[in-house]
Amino acid sequence: MDVNGIVVETGGYRAVTPWEDEKWRAQALGWITERLARHRLTVGGDQVWARLRPWSVVLRVPLTDGGAVWFKANPPRSSYEPAVMAALHRWVPGRVVEPVAVDTARAWSLLPDAGPMFTEVLTNDPEDLAAWAEMLTQYAQLQREVEPHANKLLALGVPDFRPQRLVERYRCLVESAGSLRDEERRTLHAAAPRFEEWCQRLADSPVACSLDQSDLHPASVLTGGRALTASGALADGGRYLFFDWGDSSVTHPFASLLVVGRVLDERFDRDPAARTRAWDAYLDAWAEGGTGLAELRSLAEVACRVAAVCRADTWDRVFPSMLLTTADRDAHIARWLRELL
Repeated sequence: MDVNGIVVETGGYRAVTPWEDEKWRAQALGWITERLARHRLTVGGDQVWARLRPWSVVLRVPLTDGGAVWFKANPPRSSYEPAVMAALHRWVPGRVVEPVAVDTARAWSLLPDAGPMFTEVLTNDPEDLAAWAEMLTQYAQLQREVEPHANKLLALGVPDFRPQRLVERYRCLVESAGSLRDEERRTLHAAAPRFEEWCQRLADSPVACSLDQSDLHPASVLTGGRALTASGALADGGRYLFFDWGDSSVTHPFASLLVVGRVLDERFDRDPAARTRAWDAYLDAWAEGGTGLAELRSLAEVACRVAAVCRADTWDRVFPSMLLTTADRDAHIARWLRELL
């Protein structure tokens, strides 16, 4: 691959990533070419496109057969993602994208193009709600199937945000976030017992901890090329494919509803009936254990409160050489913490 022909897009972020290192670039591009060759695939066709962000380097690499692959490099604090993707493919095949290759030592991964994304097949019609409900049902099933592997995920380096550990992270972030005003910091410190009560309620619940993608939205779900049917399911029995695990943690699974709940509110004009239908489809995966839907809904509300800490922590998982200033990073952390005021 000719590095001079690669289109680079930064999204306006002021971040120094490994891409700026000529030696690193050459190694990454060489690895992509070599791994593709093992699968008898060749780079060619359209231009290579690179997206540089404080939290990842992503390349879209076209192939001579008309397809494409996606390369991703993670920062140190999310270096577990390639190993997680490979493990999920073993544990829940058909629910995640099968990697073409991973290099866990260098936190590199290579994925096939399994698009279109969920966001690209939605029509913005009211009928879309069936698709949301089906997608969340399948995501819940993934979480249930991953429950027995929670300790293995922790061993891979996935952050441990189980409720009993999340209080510690809350206190640490409140203390270290430089963008908080003194009054806000004092209020958040004083609110620690309340936060601990929420976490204790989740810890005492019958719902076991699992993997939380932490940023579940329509652009982090793929359709595998299957058409969307009126029922919300994908054609020919296809499954939604979930990816982008760099923000993930092991925590109460209902924390996943924080981001996707806000997307639902925006898409359906804050119609509470729409959110309830989608959430209930998700929560039904845990109803079989005998826990009533009202209790599951209540637990979901609590989980979404404490999930603000999980989201705040993701802004600590960036490339250490970034030029995204500490103040900018702290501003994002503080923004999430303020939701707990």
